[in-house]
Amino acid sequence: IMMKRNIFYILLGTLFLASCQQEKVPSSNEGYLVVSGLTVETESVEIVSTRSEDVSQPLTIEIWKGEELLYTRTEAELTDKIKLEVGADYLLKVYSPNYLTDVEWTNEEKGEPVYYWEQSFEVKAEETTALNVEVPMVNYGVQLSLPEGFTEIFPTYTFSVSAGDRIVVGLQNGEIVYFPHDAKKHVTYSLRTTNVDQESNEATGSYGDESGESGKMIVSGTVYVITYSMEYNALKVSL
Repeated sequence: IMMKRNIFYILLGTLFLASCQQEKVPSSNEGYLVVSGLTVETESVEIVSTRSEDVSQPLTIEIWKGEELLYTRTEAELTDKIKLEVGADYLLKVYSPNYLTDVEWTNEEKGEPVYYWEQSFEVKAEETTALNVEVPMVNYGVQLSLPEGFTEIFPTYTFSVSAGDRIVVGLQNGEIVYFPHDAKKHVTYSLRTTNVDQESNEATGSYGDESGESGKMIVSGTVYVITYSMEYNALKVSL
C-alpha cells in the first residue's frame, strides 16, 4: 500500500530583501520587491512508514535582471524591501547551500535534502511586487524501516541501495540516503541478513521506472520507505 503524508514543515518566517543604495532616478521608473512568507516545502513519504528528521538550512536569495545578477542575499541579510528599476525581465532564485553539490556526493555519504526555486516577476512603477515563495526539495531519498525485534532474530544485517551510479551500503534502520534529482529514477535495494542460527538470507527488490508507465515513477521531494516485516522468522518486504 502506498500513501503520502507530510513529514516536516520548516517555517522560516517572513523575510524581506535588504535595501541597497542606488542612484536616485525619477520615481516613475522605480518599484519595489518584497519576498514574504518564504518557506521550505514539506517533504513527503511514500511507502515501498516512518518519520524524516527535520532539516533546517539557510537559504540564499538571488535577484537577476536578464543575464545580470543584481543581488545575492542570505536569510540573515533580508531585512527590508528593495528598490528596483521598472522592468518585466526579473528572476528570483532561492536555494539551499548544498544546491548542485549532490552530484559530488560519494558512496560513503548519505546526503541531505536539497532545495531550489526560481520565479520570474515584474516591477511596476511606484508599486510593490510581493512574492510568497515555497521552496521545494528537488532530490529524493530512500529510508530503511525494520520491524520491532528485528535484531533479536537477525543480529547481523547489511542494507544497500543504489540509483544510477550511486551505491550506498550499510544503511541502518531509520536512516535516509538521498539521491540527486537527475539520478536515474529507478532504485534497487538489498537486505542481507544472518539469523541467530548463523543462517544467511538476502531479500532484494526495486522501485520506480523512468517512463512512469508502471505507476511507480519516482518523484522529487519524496522519501521512499522500504519497510520489512517478519513472518515465521523470515523477511517479507512491503511495497
